[in-house]
Amino acid sequence: MSITFQELYPVENIAGWMKQPFNGFVLDSRKVQQGQIFIALDSFSQPEKTIQFARIALEKGAIAVVSESQLEIENSIQVATVRHLMGTWQKQYLKATTQVELPQILAVTGTNGKTTISRLVAELLMLQGQACAVMGTTGNGILPNLEASSHTTLDALHLQNALHEYAVQGAKFASIEASSHGLEQGRLAGCDIEIAAYSNLSRDHLDYHGTLEAYAEAKSRLFKFESLKVAIINIDDAHAHVMIDAAKCNPAQPQILTYSTTQKADYQVQDIQYSLSGVHFRLITKNGDFTVHSPLLGHFNIENLVASLIMAEQAGFDLEQLIDIAPQLKGAPGRMQVIRDGERLFVVDYAHTPDALIQVLTTLKRHVSQDLWAVFGCGGDRDRGKRPLMTQAALDYSDIVLLTSDNPRTENPEQIFADMKAGIHFDGKNVHEIHDRREAIKFAVQQAKSGDIVVIAGKGHENYQEIDGVRHWFDDVVEVQAAIDAQHHDLDSAYPAQ
Repeated sequence: MSITFQELYPVENIAGWMKQPFNGFVLDSRKVQQGQIFIALDSFSQPEKTIQFARIALEKGAIAVVSESQLEIENSIQVATVRHLMGTWQKQYLKATTQVELPQILAVTGTNGKTTISRLVAELLMLQGQACAVMGTTGNGILPNLEASSHTTLDALHLQNALHEYAVQGAKFASIEASSHGLEQGRLAGCDIEIAAYSNLSRDHLDYHGTLEAYAEAKSRLFKFESLKVAIINIDDAHAHVMIDAAKCNPAQPQILTYSTTQKADYQVQDIQYSLSGVHFRLITKNGDFTVHSPLLGHFNIENLVASLIMAEQAGFDLEQLIDIAPQLKGAPGRMQVIRDGERLFVVDYAHTPDALIQVLTTLKRHVSQDLWAVFGCGGDRDRGKRPLMTQAALDYSDIVLLTSDNPRTENPEQIFADMKAGIHFDGKNVHEIHDRREAIKFAVQQAKSGDIVVIAGKGHENYQEIDGVRHWFDDVVEVQAAIDAQHHDLDSAYPAQ
């Protein structure tokens, strides 16, 4: 079956190319294939390049160009809102030409927890024997086979192509992260999101959104999809009402379900017990009370697990059966990932905001018997205002603080460290500053004693460190393990077996 552009976007003055069947849309002029339509998005960094890319696309065989701005070239049409339309167009094109049934989409938004919740949902459904795709920060694909992702939320065309490909591979569900950037930029347009969850909101991405209110508004767009059937909200969060209001104003009138660890909700957590092996808690619902065991460390992972259980339940699965398989969950790499060395615990986590670092440290304080370490840095070319807040969070909630480098990107590292220390009073605090991240991790491993927990925060799953705009291979988990191995080797050499 074929489709024409006129069927997707009816206009009064119909050009000849609009009546012709075409072979899909493409954003990269270098990848244009014969018969495709090239979408020319404005290049904010190099506006003069847009028309150049459009001409290259036509030379390579594109039948036409759809652009945000008027280009004044042959076989082109200006559609100012193309960013927010192209996802729907690509979905309709794929549906018309392939007849493939797309996966049911479950999406989660929030500052922290998106990656873990989406991954846990996928794990729960896979453990129920259902093929489930996962899309987000730590990779895209059908578990366990994930490929690295360039963005938390892909652009609209690649997202639709990926969903189509996962459907071909047999996925009946897709568990995806909905970032604020992705929501505001229309990357999820065309997705029939049926189940959506909100975890929390704290200071992040203000270099893009400007204010916390604008950031919350961007998140709330997830609950305005007219395909939405269920909205799942963490009512312990201060911005929960923004999401609830968005869901209530949605013409689709989705069911709103709440969860909480502190107050009455549709799904309420009580009687939490922490241990180094995980947590136990009671989950109270309208259908009964359940005892839950999770292998995941941390109070916020209780919230993440509850959100994922509700999402999976609303996708059609039995809650009690889901709870029974919860002990098998692994969670996302680089999210409270534990490396054990005897009675010492090293935890690698992606926490890169003040709130996230506070959550990690306060959670682990419940488990530590000796000192809690915070090893962290701040990324370059990002919100400078949160840098001293990160340092203050580490000073307030840990016993030993080690300031180091994160991803300086193109910024001078000395400026980053100066910002991290600006206005901070270090008197009486156990603080170290080691700019080389590898050396900082080695120092923490060498100095940590039995009963200590060392948090290495900020990079999580990332396997690179970006310095002067160049990415160098670097993996916190690998570096921790290498430092532990080296320490044991040194001890074995000093005290050889008799």
